[in-house]
Amino acid sequence: MKRIFWLLPFAAAIPLLAVTPLFWETRTYDDFRKGKLSNVSLTSDDELILAPRFDLVFNTEQTLVWSTVADSKGNVYLGTGHDGKIFKIDPSGKGTMLADLSELDVLALAVDSKDVLYAGASPDGKVYKIENGTPQEFFDPHTKYIWSLVFDKQGRLLVGTGDKGVIFRVTPDGKGAPFYDTDETHVVSMAIDRDGNIIAGGDPKGYVYRISPEGKGFVLYDSGMREIHSVAVGPNGTLYASAISGEPALAPTPTPATSGTNSSSQATVTVTVNAAEPQDIQVVEPLEPVSSTTPRAQTRRTATDANAQSAVFEILPDGVVNTLWRSRDEMVFSVLPYDGKLLFSTGAKGRIYSVEGPKNTTLLLESTEEQTTRLIQAGNRLYAASANIGKLFRIGDALATSGTYESTVKDTDAVSSWGKLTWRSEEKNLIEISTRTGNTSVPDKTWSDWEPVDSTGANASPKARFIQWKAALKSDGTKSPRLGSVKVPYLQQNFRPEVTNIDVLLSGVALQKVPLNQGNNINPNDPAAIRANARAGQPRIQAIPPRRVPQRGAQSFQWTATDKNQDTLTYDLYYRAENERTWKLLKKDLEDNFYTINSDTLPDGIYTVRVVASDQPSNPAEIASRGEMESRPFTIDNTPPVVTVSLDRIENRRVRIAIEAADQTSTLSQAEVAIDTGDWRPVFPKDGIIDEKTESFSYLSGELPPGEHIIAVRVYDQNDNAGMGKLVVRIP
Repeated sequence: MKRIFWLLPFAAAIPLLAVTPLFWETRTYDDFRKGKLSNVSLTSDDELILAPRFDLVFNTEQTLVWSTVADSKGNVYLGTGHDGKIFKIDPSGKGTMLADLSELDVLALAVDSKDVLYAGASPDGKVYKIENGTPQEFFDPHTKYIWSLVFDKQGRLLVGTGDKGVIFRVTPDGKGAPFYDTDETHVVSMAIDRDGNIIAGGDPKGYVYRISPEGKGFVLYDSGMREIHSVAVGPNGTLYASAISGEPALAPTPTPATSGTNSSSQATVTVTVNAAEPQDIQVVEPLEPVSSTTPRAQTRRTATDANAQSAVFEILPDGVVNTLWRSRDEMVFSVLPYDGKLLFSTGAKGRIYSVEGPKNTTLLLESTEEQTTRLIQAGNRLYAASANIGKLFRIGDALATSGTYESTVKDTDAVSSWGKLTWRSEEKNLIEISTRTGNTSVPDKTWSDWEPVDSTGANASPKARFIQWKAALKSDGTKSPRLGSVKVPYLQQNFRPEVTNIDVLLSGVALQKVPLNQGNNINPNDPAAIRANARAGQPRIQAIPPRRVPQRGAQSFQWTATDKNQDTLTYDLYYRAENERTWKLLKKDLEDNFYTINSDTLPDGIYTVRVVASDQPSNPAEIASRGEMESRPFTIDNTPPVVTVSLDRIENRRVRIAIEAADQTSTLSQAEVAIDTGDWRPVFPKDGIIDEKTESFSYLSGELPPGEHIIAVRVYDQNDNAGMGKLVVRIP
């Protein structure tokens, strides 16, 4: 019976976000494949199980294994780079160097019906026959590369070459001639089908060819990619192929030998195999093909080509093509039908996959080396060859007795404490979960040691920002445990809210809340909505900005506040007049981030407001926190200017008046004059600009008709208060 201990009752009992733990769960295929597998497989059912045994058989101490072949006695031959060495490993695992060619890279190997070994070497493009450990030149096609070798059913050697894409056919006496021109640049891969046809893969067109023994070619499939890197024939006649595509590179250039190999001044092929592990591998199907017309070869591929694509597909005997697997990040190097399944290997963490049907792909193994370049069957044994360093491994029939899985590192965005871990498995006694934590994004010596999680899920790792978990699986002698998911609860530290900005609006502008349209909007102050968004990894719901409307005497404030925990915030608003020391409460427990007062709420004067944000709605009082900010000074002025008007003189029926205006609080902003209820006309102070609290004006009217006239004066301050004055004059 499954024992699963989720902390849902605890989570449901706490209604607000900050005191509710967040959960980091690893449960899907894509979740698990981002971690590190050691003797562990990842099934298409999203479960971790123990992998087949993966044992090192032989270390060539060379940079990489380019090619492999097995003879009828179960011996395995490895062609390596960049010292042109060939190794022989017998069924007992004993390995010896069989030949050391003068060329750099042994790109292709084949054995004939008598178990005689043939090797294709580059960059001089020659085929060698190796008998009794002695290499002899067998055929020279006068080309740069020998990419692939295979014997047809008549015992003739077929040689796939580059840089002209020609297949040569060579008789047992070493006499050869061009057999088929593919119009490709490179013939990278070849196999013989059950009818004796050649199945060939080319570069850069990415075609799969079927070429009859008479030399008639037919394109079985246009992959839309650059290169058919490997081909294989299944027992029922189904063809399998891997295709890769990416940015074209420059032609081969010299490169020095890497450490661990003998140096050679004759290097003429660039091989990049130091591939960093992808951080986030995702399988995506389908992908758009990347096309190019620049020739390129196998030696210029890397597992971390930013634009690389890779696919594995099958071509059924009736010509139907099915894509079995496709990836943006992993490049497939080898395909091998084996025991009713299709195996293929990649250049990401040296992974080996097993396909047993549509949507049934198991990540079978991860190698200790960076790339698994070849898969080969020798009798009833299954082997894998690698790059960085070039080694030969055996994939066993029995399961490993133990294995581990290390998750990716989780960034909780804050120093966090940990709840009780839960994991889904029917064999919990065969799985041990451990955790470690730290405050650097990459685990280093400053991280805590691995701490086992006890049977209740209690996590002893110290509080930190980053956490990683590890699962150790062990066999009970009959079967493997199965791990389906791991959930890590964490509680972030409570960050202090921050008020980042306060706007004091111009006097006369009021702020009004915009009503929510329940059909289209989510209340940004609804804790349940905030929790749901946070758990889904969505950004905090943004409040709807208030509407601005004109309102005489209104004074409005609007502010911005943030909280790293996405807590619900409330606000207290305080004010203080100039030269005062004590803050006085204006409004408490505001949910909105704005507030409007009538200017007559406060006496005239210069004020400052302080906004205090609190996350107490989302936290217990003992851990709630507050953040605050003060505004710039602003003026409250409800008193109009005092305006005095006096007669200066009357000349030629024109009246000159003197105007004195003063305001106790605000700077004056405008002065106007109207005669006998006529239009208001501006008047300027004697100094030419209104910029003080007190101003003097002199106004000269136009000619007025005889009789009594009323001259009205109106002066505004910056808070739109208007003071009035008038003068009655008589024109004789």
